[in-house]
Amino acid sequence: MKKIFLTLLASLFLTVSYSQVIQSRVLKVDPANVDKFEAAVAKKTKMYNSKEDQPRWVTFQILTGPNAWNYVRMQIAQSPGEFDKVDKVGNAYWQKTVGPLHTSEGNSMWQINKEATYSPEPMKRVNHRRIYFYNYKDSGSKDFWRFRNRIKKSLESLNLDRRVGVMECKSGCNGNWVMVRFHHKDFAGEADDWKGSKVVDKYNDLYGEDSFREDRDRFNDALMPNGRRVRHTKRMPELSSPWRN
Repeated sequence: MKKIFLTLLASLFLTVSYSQVIQSRVLKVDPANVDKFEAAVAKKTKMYNSKEDQPRWVTFQILTGPNAWNYVRMQIAQSPGEFDKVDKVGNAYWQKTVGPLHTSEGNSMWQINKEATYSPEPMKRVNHRRIYFYNYKDSGSKDFWRFRNRIKKSLESLNLDRRVGVMECKSGCNGNWVMVRFHHKDFAGEADDWKGSKVVDKYNDLYGEDSFREDRDRFNDALMPNGRRVRHTKRMPELSSPWRN
């Protein structure tokens, strides 16, 4: 179970466009080394991950769960083939400067599900994330995805200005794991961004009276026992590649 948590926490993903895949891991840092670690990661990122033709890396600090106050570092790519292109110079610099300041745990690969991801235009770029991890049964795929896809359509109809990213685990997870990522400015923004959004009303308007409750119940029944996790993270701009349109 501990390994599953590490794998999931290693996958807290950020992107502002329809990036196709991410590969990431948890970086555990002794509190005494935090300042040195952050300074070293920021310097490495600026040198080797800040230009258009360089690999994109993003760093989040984990705010809740077993690995709170440690970090997630992930590479964002348009296809898995990009992971074959090893940045030997940048990696060597990382091992020399950052390597002694952390231990690395877990690795997993996730791919965006475009049918379920809601990405408004224009999109506000914010750093706070509330993330739901779901593990659904093999037999529950239809009910799980019907609900998520219909939620996207409801959000589109309401024209809300906050992204809801949905990604499927393609490697490194046990089971059918999906993460749903809500983008906010901060903790207070979580309530403010959805206040008066009327998602349930819109869902029922689009798909029939009481359809939200019925589909949500089927969605919940589709999950494995303990197949729901909630985590919070925040993107660290100085430790991350620049935003990309």
